[in-house]
Amino acid sequence: MCDVESEPEPAPAAAAADCEEAPGDVGTTRLPDLSPDGWPIYPSVTERYFTTYVTSNHQALHVHSNGICLLGLAPSHPLLAPGAARITGVAFRDHDAKNLLANEVRGKRKSGAVFVLPRDLVASVTTEAGGDPLPLWACVRANVIEVNRRLIEEPELLGSAGGRGWLAVLMPKMAEKGSIGAALLELDRTAPLRDPTGNHKRRRDQQDASAPGGDEQQPRVSRKAARRARVCWDFAETGTCKFADKCRFRHAAPSEA
Repeated sequence: MCDVESEPEPAPAAAAADCEEAPGDVGTTRLPDLSPDGWPIYPSVTERYFTTYVTSNHQALHVHSNGICLLGLAPSHPLLAPGAARITGVAFRDHDAKNLLANEVRGKRKSGAVFVLPRDLVASVTTEAGGDPLPLWACVRANVIEVNRRLIEEPELLGSAGGRGWLAVLMPKMAEKGSIGAALLELDRTAPLRDPTGNHKRRRDQQDASAPGGDEQQPRVSRKAARRARVCWDFAETGTCKFADKCRFRHAAPSEA
């Protein structure tokens, strides 16, 4: 009986090379990274389901795959920097028709929600360092579904990890959900959110003028007083006026006119 030569078995090293996967992968499954002590590090819910956009004023907008947005602070925000002054207050907008503390959302269509524009104020933040409150904007066009009322009692939670430091939950219009991130970046490029609004500029100028050493402001003159300062044309020309003492303008002699 003659011997039949069989194919040699592959060396163990060659077999291992044929089955070698990319580090951290098993087939198409990505394995979590490991911490220094050997425990797996899984991605957070925000990392798995949200796309995060950071604005020029260091606010963060986390956009879920279904279009819902979570508004908060980016880790780069000055309020969260090491050694920053402690946050002492978070005041949500409640001074006008867009009262976020009286926001009552009902039903599947979220009727009753307050609609905000990118430059609409959502909240103001104060710190133990004092100074002007720091405004936080809505950043996008959306309905405000909910604000984090816990921040009113615990303002130091703002921007903290663990899902407790968010500011507001926003829902853009259906037609705008898909492009909300691109719209935010374009707005921030053309009109940076770090720049103060016109109202804040005027308020700041008024405070600077009224501060010690500032320019003295002229007293405001009412419309009625301004009209009385003007000379009555009929009286100046003819010396008479059919309105007599009821005339809204000053009766000056022709020589004074």
